[in-house]
Amino acid sequence: MLYIVFYICFCFLFSSCATVVSPSGGEKDIFPPKILSSYPKNKSVNFNENQIIVNFDEYIQIKNRSEINFFPEINPRPTIKTKGRSIIINLSSGLKPNTTHIINFNKSIVDLNESNPLNDFEYVFSTGDFIDTCGLSGSIFNLKSNIKTTGAVVGLFKNALAINYDSLVRKTTADYFVYSDEKGNYNFSNLKQGEYLLYAFQDLNLSKKYEEPELVSMPIEINLDKNQIINIPLFIEDEFLEKNPLNCLYNQKKEDPLNTGAVNLNFEKGIYEENKYIGELILGDSTVFCFNINSKITPIDSLLVGIYSFRMFEDLNTNKIWDSGNIKKLISPEKIIFFQEKIEIKKDWEIDVFIN
Repeated sequence: MLYIVFYICFCFLFSSCATVVSPSGGEKDIFPPKILSSYPKNKSVNFNENQIIVNFDEYIQIKNRSEINFFPEINPRPTIKTKGRSIIINLSSGLKPNTTHIINFNKSIVDLNESNPLNDFEYVFSTGDFIDTCGLSGSIFNLKSNIKTTGAVVGLFKNALAINYDSLVRKTTADYFVYSDEKGNYNFSNLKQGEYLLYAFQDLNLSKKYEEPELVSMPIEINLDKNQIINIPLFIEDEFLEKNPLNCLYNQKKEDPLNTGAVNLNFEKGIYEENKYIGELILGDSTVFCFNINSKITPIDSLLVGIYSFRMFEDLNTNKIWDSGNIKKLISPEKIIFFQEKIEIKKDWEIDVFIN
């Protein structure tokens, strides 16, 4: 009996010792590389080195080298390589004197294991005795839908004329450019004071040049002497846009009154007296009611219960259709104004909404 108990204990002990448990790999790395140091230091002045070294807290690699941009351009283009936890930039002799130079890496630097990107890292230096400090920022949005646009090219031409805009955006690359981020925002820093032509477009084929029927902006001439915020609307040019008549002006549908409510839209004097706007009440993606804004109050009844949005556009040529722009003829699209608050229609309720 004692022998049997000993045998059972021995087997149990052996099986316990033989069990192999995989070591935990820890939590997944979700953080981008961190910059520990650089030589020369970022934003150095009187720069006269031929090499830049940037050190990180982990092993890194460069993906999509085409995203690395030099402003102004350096010819011949510097070579960039990685070595362990560092990036080494070998510069040529093409640096301009008394000039702020920017190396924009965008999202090209990622860690070695998980490819977490370091977003929008810039290395800045000046061959003169000061760094330019002007900044320009804002958001990019679709004029027709008011939705922010991510990944759009936002460019600046120095001392360019709007009359040459069509040729510039189709055939050349901007002197400075960045991409709008995941929230549709853009940011330029360390710009020199002066006159610029600002523009943006949705670069669907990654050519860095505008091609139809990509979304594009009108040119914006600016005199930059301080930090500025400019939001940029994008549109599809008129000749590439399908035009739909506003049938809701003539075929207003009456809904079943059992599940409807009403709203009174109140407009300020400066809107209805101009008599040039058409208003649209939108449910989901469809315009359910539209009208000429020519009076202080527009009552709308028999609206299905739901959450509505409201917009209005300038019908400058009175054709009852929103007309887009043309960059070659420098014709701007008709203005669209969105009411920021949602309008909730409740069953058997009548509400007042004030548009200003």
